[in-house]
Order: sequence, then structure tokens, then C-alpha cells
Amino acid sequence: MIRGRPYALRVFSAVLIVASLVLATALVIEVASVHYQANLDETSRLEASALLLSDRYVAALHAGSPAALLVRGNLPAGLRLTILDARGSAIADSKFDPGSITNRIADPEVKQAAAVGVGVVVSYRIESGQRERTVCVAIKDTGSLIGFAVASSPVGLTWQSASGTFSWALPLLLVVSALWLVLAVILVRLATRPISDLADALERHSVQSLAGLAMRADVTELGRAQRASYALLQESEVLIEREHLQSSALSAVLDAVPQAIAILDSTGAVLSANTQFDQFVGADALPVAGHHIAELIALPDCLAAIDRCVSEHQPQTVVAEDHGRYYSCSVHELDGKAFRQRRALVVLEDITDAMALPRIKADFVTNASHELKTPLTAIRGYLELLREEPGNAHYLDIVERNVDRLIALSSDISLLSRLENKAPEIELVDVSELQHDLTELFDKQGRETGVALRFSVNSEGRFLYGDRLMLLQMFINMIENAYHFTQAGAITVSATADVSHIILSVSDTGQGIPAKDLPRIFERFYSRASDHGRPGTGLGLAIVKRIVFAHNGTIDVESTINKGTTFVIHIPKNLGPRRPAATSGQPSDTKREDL
Repeated sequence: MIRGRPYALRVFSAVLIVASLVLATALVIEVASVHYQANLDETSRLEASALLLSDRYVAALHAGSPAALLVRGNLPAGLRLTILDARGSAIADSKFDPGSITNRIADPEVKQAAAVGVGVVVSYRIESGQRERTVCVAIKDTGSLIGFAVASSPVGLTWQSASGTFSWALPLLLVVSALWLVLAVILVRLATRPISDLADALERHSVQSLAGLAMRADVTELGRAQRASYALLQESEVLIEREHLQSSALSAVLDAVPQAIAILDSTGAVLSANTQFDQFVGADALPVAGHHIAELIALPDCLAAIDRCVSEHQPQTVVAEDHGRYYSCSVHELDGKAFRQRRALVVLEDITDAMALPRIKADFVTNASHELKTPLTAIRGYLELLREEPGNAHYLDIVERNVDRLIALSSDISLLSRLENKAPEIELVDVSELQHDLTELFDKQGRETGVALRFSVNSEGRFLYGDRLMLLQMFINMIENAYHFTQAGAITVSATADVSHIILSVSDTGQGIPAKDLPRIFERFYSRASDHGRPGTGLGLAIVKRIVFAHNGTIDVESTINKGTTFVIHIPKNLGPRRPAATSGQPSDTKREDL
């Protein structure tokens, strides 16, 4: 590094650089000075020659001697003499035929001489084919201008006169320049060595090398860069280690998840997967990374869900079947900001046992209800026989009421189980027909209790799409519940409509429902006794709620103590028309046991 070089070397380098620059400057000044002096000397020589020629021309003119003799003879090297008349035409020339020389009256040096007596100029001469330094002197006789004496020489003649100086100055300048260049290269290499060391350390990601550079770094910009690079590489090492730990932790978490999980790139290739996914696809496909998902699983519905998720950017969940096994396939698109590119998360789970559980549960409930009703029905029959003996009526009434309650409870449990495992068979239902059936069912109860059952069905609410038997059972349960808590007044069933719903309601004038009980009335087995001590099974309103939800509807209740209760049901108009095939082996619905 520069900081590590000896102090003497740095001083010597600085002195050598300064000395080289001073010497080079001195040589340039010397060469320029010699050349300038040569130009002055040459101009003076030419001016003296022109003045001498002027005097000799005036003397020759008085003596009647020809002018051509004045420009002939042994002239100094490079000197050219020319005599012009007052109009600028050549009279005599030491190198060229006067007839070949153009008129020079318009030349700058001639104009200067005519004006001030002497003219000096450097210009290109056609007859000589080169640039010449020219001095022109006006020739006067008795005060009158009679011509011009011109002395000229090639411009390069001054460089020849300074060649002695150039012969030693230029080589010396070249040598100094070469030495300075070599020294500059050495210093540049020394100066760039720390940068090379820094680059090498960065390329190798060597924290140790950067630590050494940072410890020796000075306060220059390079030193700051070395310290900053060391800090950045340290931070990078920490981040890499943290990322490795997070990746290991994520892999451990994914391996602990019971579902098979895989992450796909935008082309469907597997980027990573947990152990359960490896086991799901089998050992023959290992390693799964890099394989396309279609090469690993043979579930067309799942592959289609992956394609939909990628194209529509929406989560997809399907149940796929393969050789009698059922699999849940969930596909989610991961956040592109976190992964820089779009990724898809695929979660697979074998749900064969879970799919069979509702059927097993329904079979159990059906069988248990049937097994319960058979002995209870027999018990009720024998109770009728025991009534013929005197003194048993009171106790037999208690037993019979509880037997009837057990039979009703068994029927409601069986009914609710079937509703949970059976989709509604949608058809166009006439509420007026339901009104007829309900009137027949509750005619006796209405006469016995004195509570009338009334209907209000307008033309807009008369027809709706739904499962007829389910809707009939829904009204039966709601009307029975109303009779259970109503001792006087009437029960009103109405059917109206708004823009998008059929609105069904059942209102009574009974004892009402306390506010604390309203949130729980639709819970299974939640029952509250009426004032006349007739508790229900606790499943009637739960069945009503299940039927309403099966029709994508809503149910609300309003109640006032000692004034009555109103149940309001909204069923969408857009349910139908559709009628799925009925499940074979299931009986028709009746008031309690036959839904």
C-alpha cells in the first residue's frame, strides 16, 4: 500500500517528479527561446541585406549600371534578393527570372514598406513553392520612391540555425519524458495495489484479507472504501448465516407438517418440497427438485387447479380421486415481492378417511335412531295395555310422555343427520300447496289449543325455488315451536318477495323469548320449557337453520316478552331451476320421521 511505502521513497518520488517537470519545462523554454532568437537574427540579417541592396541600387542607377548585377554573386545560403520598381514589378531576382514573378504591389510587406519604409512578413511564395520570411525596404532617391529592395529566406532556415541546440535538448527531453513515464507507471502500480488487493479480497469473499486491509487503512477515500467493504462483507456473512438458519428452520417446520408441500416456479417445476411430498410421489422420483409437477403426480384435477391458479392469480382447492383414494389439493400463489418471481404453493393431503367419516356418522345415527325407536315403540304399545288396569294412569302418563320425547328426539337426530349429508333437490315450489298440507297437519292442534293457524301468501311470494319436502319440514318445525309457546291468539305464516328474495315468516302471539336466550335458540339440544311445562327436543330450530342455509338463505328472529315472536327467512330467487338426482334408498319426508 501507499501508506506502507518507506518515507524516503515517497520523498524521492515527489522530488523526482518535480525535478522532471522542472527540467522538461526548462527544456521547452530553452528550445522556444533559441527558435525565437533565431527568428530575430534572421529578420535582422534580411533587413540588413535589403538596406544594402537599396543603397547599391541607388548608386548603380546613378552610375547607369544594370540592376541584375546587384543580385548576383556569392550570396549567403538561403538568401534571395529581389528588386521591384515603384509599381511592384520585378526588375531583378537572384534565383528566378523577373518575368516569372508576379506583380507584388499588393503584397503586405510591399504595402508596409511603401507606408513606413520597411515591411516584414512570412508568406507562401508561388515561384519558390515554399513559405518565406520576407523583409521589404522602400528605395528612395532624393525623397522620391523609385522601387523596393526585397530580401527573403525559407522559414525552415531558422530551425536549421537552432539545430545545435535541438541536437542535445530534444534527446534530453525524450530521456526525461521516458524516465518520468516509467516512474509514473511504477507509482500508478503502487497506488493501485491496494485497489487490487481490495478487489481480490472481495472476489474471494475473504473476511480475513479485508480485515487486514481495514486495519492498515488510512484516512483517504481508498481507506474508507476498504473499511466499508470489510463492514459490508461482515454484514453479508451475518445475513447469509441468518438466511441459512431461517431456511433450516423453515425446512424443519415444513417437514413437521403432515401435508405434502411443494413450491413451484412459474413454469411448474418443483423448486423445493418437504419430506412428506417426497414420500407422496415415491422414492423413484427422488430428488423431486427440478422435475415438473406433472411428472410427479397423476391427479388431473390438481394439475388443472395449478394451471388456474397461475393464470387467474386466485387460490384453488379441489378434491381429486385416484384409484379409490381421495386427495385434497390446495394451490396458492405466493407473494411476488418476497420471492422476486411468482411462485405457487401446492398442498396435498390424503382425505380418504375424512371423506368416509360423514357417511359412517350418518349410518351410525340412522342405525342408532332406528334401534332406539323400535323398543320405544314397543314400550309405548305395552303402556296402552297397562292403562286398562286402575290406578296406573298417572304414572303411565309420565312414562308415555318421556317415551314420546325419546322417539321425537331420535327422529330429529336422524332427520338432522340426513339434512347434513343431502343436498336440496331444487324445484319450483307452490307455497299454496304447502299451506294446504300444513292446514291438515295442524287442524287438530289448532282446535284443541284455540290458537288459529293463518296464512298470508301474495302473488309475488307464492312461488319459489327450493326443496319442497325440506321447506315443508321447516314450516312444520317453526309452527310446532310457535304452538309450544303460544296459549292464545294466532300463528301467522306469510310469503312475500322483494327484488332478489322470497321472504317467508312465521309469527305468533306467545310468551316471547328472553333476550338472553335469543343468541342460543338455534343451537343443537338447547331447549327451554314453556309455561305449561312441555320441553322440546332442542333440535327443531337447529333443523330449521340447516334447511335455510342449504337454500343459501338467512334467518332472523324478533321477539317481545308476552307479545310474541317472529321468524323471518330470506331465500334467493336465483336458486333454480335445477333438480339433482335423488339418492337411492332414502325415504320420503313426512312430519317427523320421513324427511
